[in-house]
Amino acid sequence: MRKLLFCILMTSAVANLWPQGAYARDPLPDPATIEIPDVSSADAKKLEKQGHKFFYFYNPTVSFSEAHEDLTDCRRHLEVGAAVLLPGYIPWVESVDREIEYGPNPYGLVGAIIGAIIAGPLERGARNNKMRMCMGPRGYLRYPLPEEAWKTLNEGDEETLILMQAKLASGSKPLAQEVTE
Repeated sequence: MRKLLFCILMTSAVANLWPQGAYARDPLPDPATIEIPDVSSADAKKLEKQGHKFFYFYNPTVSFSEAHEDLTDCRRHLEVGAAVLLPGYIPWVESVDREIEYGPNPYGLVGAIIGAIIAGPLERGARNNKMRMCMGPRGYLRYPLPEEAWKTLNEGDEETLILMQAKLASGSKPLAQEVTE
């Protein structure tokens, strides 16, 4: 009984010391104040043809704040760091702070040029797959948009990008055909 009373008193004391609202987020801005790029295109065939590469999400059943939470959750999986080369064995007496040694490119100058050419589409494809796999089960549909609008929605300040995408995801139904592939 004394242990239970002690636990209750300690929990109460810690709860009173904990800063209230320490993890509260700033309120979201009004969606009407957020500027978004034009997602329509005069060339509907080109838009439809490139829809699997350049798209945004839309869900008719979510609010702006729900879309913001979903996008924030899914976009956190997009962070990519440099590969860390770990040594196979670290003796106890040796410091763990080793510098990463990058070797020369084994494919030469031509390989480096080819790698630089294909790196962009590969990164975009991996990024799109992560977002599609995260947003799809939440009921979001994909709709095509021009490449320039896609770049505006995916390059820049992370919070601004999420706000723009949340406005599109919770806004009015797009006029374009849904991307199904």
